[in-house]
Order: sequence, then structure tokens, then C-alpha cells
Amino acid sequence: MIAAGFGAGGLFSAARALPPEQVDQAFATVTVLTPVTAAGEVRALKDVGMVAFFSPLAADLFAKNWRQRQPGEAEFRVAPLALTTFEAAYLAARQKDEALQRAYLPDPAQIPAVVGLLQQQGVQPEQARNLARQQPYVLCPDPLVRITPTAQGADRSTSSRTVVPCAFSFTTMALLVNQSNVSAKRPTVLKAYSLDEMVRFLSNENGEDARNLVITSPIPRSSSPAQAASSSD
Repeated sequence: MIAAGFGAGGLFSAARALPPEQVDQAFATVTVLTPVTAAGEVRALKDVGMVAFFSPLAADLFAKNWRQRQPGEAEFRVAPLALTTFEAAYLAARQKDEALQRAYLPDPAQIPAVVGLLQQQGVQPEQARNLARQQPYVLCPDPLVRITPTAQGADRSTSSRTVVPCAFSFTTMALLVNQSNVSAKRPTVLKAYSLDEMVRFLSNENGEDARNLVITSPIPRSSSPAQAASSSD
């Protein structure tokens, strides 16, 4: 489970926390790329451990560097995997090897925006650059934006569900914030949260916003089970 893997702390105080199943649910739709064998099984890399890439570009850049370090390896294959599944695989593998490491590699295209947001949140420039390179960040509006779309079924009945959107993409969330600010009583801004911070929020907050929070996946689900990471420069 994501909650067990990342660990839950105490960013927010609440009388009751969301159960681990609901915490996992928020991350179940988040897809990452991870190294796999030719048979499609998740693999740990020598001297690196298990790796989750949060964009094809992150996987391609890593693959290029990996081939230089491992000249005997002809192909570096990655496959899409739910973040919760990746986390479960890591925890299972770590039971056999307590020294096994894991890494979450962010989309390089998002790093400049994350650096800027972290600095706006009071992080010093050098620390912001280091943090943005080391891990992915979820971007959420502040205050949170609540969207309630209405859907019509085949029997013409209508249903609606409030969604609190967050994403790993700066462009996606910036567009939402701009739209929100058109009618907002007070300006909405973007804030960057690490995965640990998101888990702590979901684990400790029992409000509707936590239940309705939806994180847009950085990787669309691929129809193919595995693919070779690009070797182009």
C-alpha cells in the first residue's frame, strides 16, 4: 500500500484519518514507467534498486546514461505500472533484501516550474533545485478547487461527483488556476507537494476534499505491456 510504503506523518491533525484503502485509491490511477525484464517482470537495477519514472523523457535520459554504464546491456525496457503496484512490488522485494533502494525520477520538463513554486513557498533556491531534481511533486491549487461535473446516463438520469484536481503537470494545473481566478473571491495559486506530503495529508485528513482528491496520472496507460526506452540523443 502507498500509505505503508511512503509512511504517514502529521502534517494535519484530524479526529479520524482516511483508511489506507482510500489513501491508496488516490494514487491507484497514477501510472509510472519502471524497468522490466524481457518477460515483462519488474526488475531492480544493480547499484540503483527499483526505479519509477514520471515521464517518458525521464526514462529516456536514464536509459541513455544506463547504457553508458552497462555497455553489455543491449536493451533497456520499461513498462507502465500503477504507482500503488510499483510500491507493493518494492515492499515485497525489500522483505528479501532490506538494503534494496528505490528512486522516483521526476519529469525533467516540470523541474523549472517546481523550483519556482518551492521558492514561492519559502524554500531557498539551491535547496529548491535539489529537491525538484530528486523527486516528483504533485501540484495543487491553493485554495483547493472543487469541480462537480454532471453526467447523463443511458436512462437519462443524471449523476455528479465533486472532484478536487491535482496533477504532476504545471501546464495542466496553471490553466485550471487561471480559469478559477476569473470568478474567485481571492486569488488561487499553485503549490507543490512531495509524495510524502500528499500521503500525510490523505492519511490524516478526514474531510471531503481528501476523499474527492484526484491526481492526474503523468503517464497515460499504454496498450503495450513493455517498450524499449529510446536511445536517441
